Amino acid sequence: MHRLPLNLCKFAARMADPVRQNLKSVSAKATATSLVVNRSLQYRQSSSSTGAADNGNKIPLSKANSNNTTTSSGKHEEEASPLTDKFGRFHSYLRISLTERCNLRCKYCMPEEGVPLTAKDSLLTSDEVLRLAGLFVREGVRKIRLTGGEPTVRKDLTDIVAALKRIPSLESVGITTNGLMLTRQLVGLQRAGLDGLNISLDTLKAAKYERITRRKGWERVIAGIDLAIQLGYKPKVNCVLMKAKPSLISSTIRSYPLLGVRAFSSLSHVDERTGKATMVDVDDKVSTRREAKAQATVYVGPTISSLIESNELKKGDVLSISQMAGIVAAKKTSDLVPLCHNIPLSSIKVETSLNAATHEVHILTKVKCDGKTGVEMEALTAASIAALTVYDMCKSVSHEILIKNIMLVEKTGGKSDYYKLAKKHKKQEHHSDSDPPIVVKRKL
Repeated sequence: MHRLPLNLCKFAARMADPVRQNLKSVSAKATATSLVVNRSLQYRQSSSSTGAADNGNKIPLSKANSNNTTTSSGKHEEEASPLTDKFGRFHSYLRISLTERCNLRCKYCMPEEGVPLTAKDSLLTSDEVLRLAGLFVREGVRKIRLTGGEPTVRKDLTDIVAALKRIPSLESVGITTNGLMLTRQLVGLQRAGLDGLNISLDTLKAAKYERITRRKGWERVIAGIDLAIQLGYKPKVNCVLMKAKPSLISSTIRSYPLLGVRAFSSLSHVDERTGKATMVDVDDKVSTRREAKAQATVYVGPTISSLIESNELKKGDVLSISQMAGIVAAKKTSDLVPLCHNIPLSSIKVETSLNAATHEVHILTKVKCDGKTGVEMEALTAASIAALTVYDMCKSVSHEILIKNIMLVEKTGGKSDYYKLAKKHKKQEHHSDSDPPIVVKRKL
């Protein structure tokens, strides 16, 4: 069943005289945009092997999806309304194309080189989009979906959504997107009032995605879907069905058991039923002695290294202060990382040392507790904040400072122990250092 938005130009032609006069200034721009969209539609039909041919890219209204229409109780008002079609159906759902530009080149949509673009001054401005939306809402539209092209390429998308949400009587504002920009924009769009989103994703395989879209970005789309669910949305995933083996189609459907997205059963911090982020329940776990070690390295360069060694930096003793910062950070881990448990720690040790030969500050953290969950995050947080403190105290001398090798060194307790990486890392360090390092240590 085909599903297309109603043609804005035809609507404008059928509007009552006052509304028609208001639309005159934007109808020419809408016509120019429609021509570009029609060129894209023609390309889709010529390149698709499964699409049934229609009559000049026009699909009769009788084939439109009935979900896009609502029936009013007043039949006489429906017939008089410019939003009532010749079959007597009242349309309360409007789609507005914000741009003809797109950051993908899908094979079924357009040629690799793209399509000729309309001059910017011939396209609808933000004010004209809002004016147009207001006119349609006044006539009975209650749901608006923003499309493209790709709507997220418009820099003012968030402002448009916020302004649409301020229109009285408009109940829902959504977007249809390819998902590439969601990880950057979705939080802002939610704050602006975005109610829903459709995400286009034609395959669950990164390589095939690149072949279809002629662009990379599959991982970003998946991350965008995950973010949408964690923010409380129930995104709909659109897929253009092309020739494929039945087994491939069924396997794709099975991969979308939750709200049209991949399964989360293997992720401990995601609720299997809702797909939302959640804290792990450790009530049934056995309390054991747990310990974790983490490390970080900060390259400071010869000048700063000399100042640290002689303790002549203006902000004070770098090694001692970064040590204290690491201890405080370990205690605050559950405040900094949302899904971490607040664990009563029995011991926190932070060692900082300067290797004058390599001009590096080495940080080693050790955290212990008797509890039902591990302390890896506390050890890693301590190492990270200690490294950032070194940077903060030294940045007035130079910004050529590199924080690196933040990693878990060892973990004991719980279901499994982890220490192999630490041994491997030590062997590599020992092999690479031909001369014994000059080390300055400060302990609390």
